[in-house]
Amino acid sequence: MLPSAPERRPQRPLLRRYAPILAVVVVVAIVAVVLSTRGGGGGKTNITTKPLANGEPPLFQAHTKTDWGPNCDTRTGRVAVPLLYAPPCVPLFSGDNGGATAPGVTPDTITVAVYETQPDPLQQAFFEQSRADEDVKKEEATQQAYVDFFQSHYETYGRKVKLVFVKASGGDGDDNAAKADAIKVATQIHAFASFGGPAMTSAYADELAARHVLCLADCLLAQPQNFVDTRAPYLWPTEPSFEQDGVHWAEFISKELAGRNADHAGDPALQSKPRRFGVLRYDDGQGTFASTVKNVEDRLHADKVPISADVSYAFDLNRAAEEARTVIAQLKAANISSVLLAADPVMPTFFTAEATKQNYFPEWIVLGTVFTDTTLFGRNYDQKQWAHAFGVSFVPVRGVTGTDDLANILTWQTGKPPPAKTYKLLVQAPLILFTGVHLAGPHLTPETFRDGMFRYTPAPTGPAHVHFSWGHHGIWPTTDYFGSDDAALIWWDPNASGPDELGYVDKGMYQYSHMGQRYLPGQWPAGNADVFNPATSVTVFNTLPAADVPPSYPAPPHP
Repeated sequence: MLPSAPERRPQRPLLRRYAPILAVVVVVAIVAVVLSTRGGGGGKTNITTKPLANGEPPLFQAHTKTDWGPNCDTRTGRVAVPLLYAPPCVPLFSGDNGGATAPGVTPDTITVAVYETQPDPLQQAFFEQSRADEDVKKEEATQQAYVDFFQSHYETYGRKVKLVFVKASGGDGDDNAAKADAIKVATQIHAFASFGGPAMTSAYADELAARHVLCLADCLLAQPQNFVDTRAPYLWPTEPSFEQDGVHWAEFISKELAGRNADHAGDPALQSKPRRFGVLRYDDGQGTFASTVKNVEDRLHADKVPISADVSYAFDLNRAAEEARTVIAQLKAANISSVLLAADPVMPTFFTAEATKQNYFPEWIVLGTVFTDTTLFGRNYDQKQWAHAFGVSFVPVRGVTGTDDLANILTWQTGKPPPAKTYKLLVQAPLILFTGVHLAGPHLTPETFRDGMFRYTPAPTGPAHVHFSWGHHGIWPTTDYFGSDDAALIWWDPNASGPDELGYVDKGMYQYSHMGQRYLPGQWPAGNADVFNPATSVTVFNTLPAADVPPSYPAPPHP
């Protein structure tokens, strides 16, 4: 499973070092389900068995004389590791790999920069209070452990990945520092790719793309899909674009909520009236959220679903209480019964407390932005309010400790679990990198990396894994450079007890309706969803569904 999840947005990368990340998500991050496994949504992905124009190797095909190497499970046609995201086998490589095929690539190495942010002191204090902070050295060790794992089993054509950790020279929103750091990564470190980037500016990703360096996973501030498309093939987010998010939001609202009473509101007076929708959204100063909301409003307008208020806020913890008073007063004055929350994970702490002060108890419709769909942060919100929260999550259902294949691959490989609790986030960039390299072939360039990613063939999974795909798979109308494709229905249960995404046991958890079933675009069911039903919901799987259990292999000798 991957992590969505999780900015999922402007602030999400901001939380990169601290947040638990999706038990997907991503969020997080490589790849998931064939379309047919979700019940509708297209056929199987075709497997290319012949080399392509740029010399990519053929993918596994049974009953051939090809030597697929010792790391191939010829029963499944995939790399023999206990990971559902394992890619198809390629032939065992020998011979000339082409040498220095791209900047950052030599006959022996692939240099990768790992960007490390400078946390804001006030944000740092909040994250430590939320127990979402993580030690940098543990995160470095975790990323290196994942690189060692993939290096041991995926085909890299005679090259080894070398990580170079890069300390940010400025804050997350410092354009000049971000650009300078990108220039350093490209011209001094001579990296082929970067893991991550600064959260509050796109300058880092923009500069790397201009210099033909890949930027993987949580690399940039949320941008319109066009930002990534026009810089292809250099930016590879693990989460869907805002436009793709909006497709899910609009479909859910139109099919499940519109034209019905606000029966999940906390105020009985609101429960007896038809829903009146209002948006509460983060203002990133660049119009990204505004553009996304406009896109959703246009979709809803086509379905004759009006939005009665559009209230924005700035992320400023120094003015959070004041900002909360203003936005809640606006929503209340507009008689909004159902708040569409497109926010970061911190400010709802203030919004919900202020709503209770103003005796305003609407429905809180979670849109799954920036970790607002994680139990870790949900416990910080006013529980009188959050008992009426439900909506869309891009994060899959978690399993109990010991069931997560993203953690277990390191235990399998080394005998030790990931050092950092944020491993679900940290694995995303290495997983993307090695999948693309494995399928690209010996002549590694950004273009062959792209072609390799587009060739990835997802394996069937269940509700504990996210559907990931790239390229053209019949899901999105354009070429897809984003990762996650599907979403689930969640609701907040203030009485449920269990572990959050970092393993801390407490009261209050998100429940996944319909046992965590995930929906691709066009698959959201029509009708008033049976949302708040514990009998058909799950918080954490004690035993994973059969579709989410990876194949089993003997562990290699531990170092």
